[in-house]
Amino acid sequence: MEAVTLQDILTLARQESAWLHHYFIGVEHLFIALTKLQGGLTVAVLEHHSLSPRFMRYSLRETVGRYENQRYWPGFPETPRATDVLALAKRYAGLHAVTERDLLLAILDEGDSVVIRVLNEMGADPCELRQTAANWTAPLKPQPPEVPIHGEVSLSTDQQRVLQAMFRDYSEVQIVRELDGGYSGARVLLVRPIRVGGFKDAPAVVKLDDRHTIQYERRRYDLFVRGTLPAAAAYPIDAPVVPDDTPFGGLKYAFVGHLDDANPVSLREWAVQQDPQKIGEFIRALFEVFGPAWWLQRQPYRFWIWREYEHVLPPALVVEALPEEKPSVTGHILNPLGDWSRSNRVLPGEMVVLKGLVVQKADPERDTLYLAAGAQPEAINRASKVEVRGLGANPATYFRGETVDQVVGRVVSTRDDLLLRSLQGLEPDFDLRLERIPSGHEAVEDLPNPLKKMAGLLDRQVDGYLSTVHGDLHLGNILIGPHGDPWLIDFAWAREGHTLFDWALLEASLLVEVVAQLAPAGWAGVWGVISLLNGINLGDDSVLRERHPVGRALTPVKRIREIVQQCLARPGRWNEYYIPLALLALRMMDWRSVGIQGRRLAFLLAALSISALDVASDSETSSGGNWNDRTDADETDLQVDSQR
Repeated sequence: MEAVTLQDILTLARQESAWLHHYFIGVEHLFIALTKLQGGLTVAVLEHHSLSPRFMRYSLRETVGRYENQRYWPGFPETPRATDVLALAKRYAGLHAVTERDLLLAILDEGDSVVIRVLNEMGADPCELRQTAANWTAPLKPQPPEVPIHGEVSLSTDQQRVLQAMFRDYSEVQIVRELDGGYSGARVLLVRPIRVGGFKDAPAVVKLDDRHTIQYERRRYDLFVRGTLPAAAAYPIDAPVVPDDTPFGGLKYAFVGHLDDANPVSLREWAVQQDPQKIGEFIRALFEVFGPAWWLQRQPYRFWIWREYEHVLPPALVVEALPEEKPSVTGHILNPLGDWSRSNRVLPGEMVVLKGLVVQKADPERDTLYLAAGAQPEAINRASKVEVRGLGANPATYFRGETVDQVVGRVVSTRDDLLLRSLQGLEPDFDLRLERIPSGHEAVEDLPNPLKKMAGLLDRQVDGYLSTVHGDLHLGNILIGPHGDPWLIDFAWAREGHTLFDWALLEASLLVEVVAQLAPAGWAGVWGVISLLNGINLGDDSVLRERHPVGRALTPVKRIREIVQQCLARPGRWNEYYIPLALLALRMMDWRSVGIQGRRLAFLLAALSISALDVASDSETSSGGNWNDRTDADETDLQVDSQR
């Protein structure tokens, strides 16, 4: 059955090791080589257990990482563990040549390698894989038939192929509807697979996106979310589907319930049609369902704001690559996590040398490479964002998580330029250069210009809590299940992070996407919303009963604030919340799928949140102190996480 030799496998393992700049042979390289054998036993066994060979390779590469492009020894020596595995495979082969089956069984039996660890993280059972491999007799790699896809939702050929691969065991797939998803360009579909004979299986929610994004999301789920979801929740099932010859991938979420009960809808769709009181009750239920395993499993956490929130802002720099240029002694040398990304010392037109940044995404259509500090999911690893153009950003050349040793280029734009451009697109009726924005409502004082305050916010320290967070909790990623249950989808940014991140994002999303639609047109309309929101900031609940069309619509915001009150590190110290609320609102100023009224509200929300920082914080700002008005006694109560 096996058509390859051990030497063929070792050759593939050496190629993988060289590509990762490891220059040694470990068990991970041997296993990756096995997954590359077209029509091989390893591929068949993994797919039999709904595991994607491509995703397995991705997870292993992310775990072991890529080293610096240097060699310190000749050849490809084997690690002690790899030597043991190869010896075990030879013992299984006996008098015969070692086959793929022998090596696969040896890897699974050894039981303590990074391969086994990653399989466990993915929810696979190595013992079951071993049993399947030992007893496999079926023909390998059968060609799946093309599954007919029905429905009124238009999909590209590549997206259809992902669905066909995902439901290859069915006679047809019915697309019930497209759900109102997020802002990344992903497609979220409610589908119903149909078996031979017309028997309908349980419906599923399917997400289609760039293949690397899909793999990254499932990896985040395996590491941070698996085991924390309530029983009645949407959760990814099976491995990601990432066909070799398409740029797309897919992830299938379980649908708990019957399709005839109720179609799931996003909170974004649902909220515009519901009574505000009911929306507030649903948000409270969301916290009660997910809170015990997520936001309430927390530990004290002191952090610099930029470490948790810089990544939500536009790139620090947009750089035009100059591949032929030599690094200049007069150019700025920019390393990950340097203060250059939060200061104004690098200006348009200047030469820069980017060193050691990590690929977040490659966009071949725009010839753009998106770089940041690191590859892991924590927010700090997405700081130091740079957008590099003109580097030949072919995904086959650059992969997510790869460290780019050096890029020489010229700065085209800074973060300040990008934010100013976004604000200009909102057609402001005030001077953008002002330190304070003239008030547009008698009940509100002039507000600080958030573009002038942003750098200062990033360089402040805050006491908070660290917990599991969703990382992208906007209205499109919250679904209403068949029985009104709260569901979450899209775990691409799930991680351990600042507990209030999710709630600041949810409040800003609610205001920008729902409340803004109720305000009269123009800047005067959004100033009216700000005046009511200012009342809530001051503790005046009477605004919820105002005749203003937005008054009652702010009821869910009040529910969010009640949840936030439970999650504050220091009761009543709202600076911990207002700072992220301001920065996340600035992010939404560039959400192009939101109307101009919503984006105007996002800008003023950022300004109002900065103005809400208390007087004590203002005085400390001038002396370089802490935003949280701590005493010496306070400091002894909290852990200092100096490494995050």
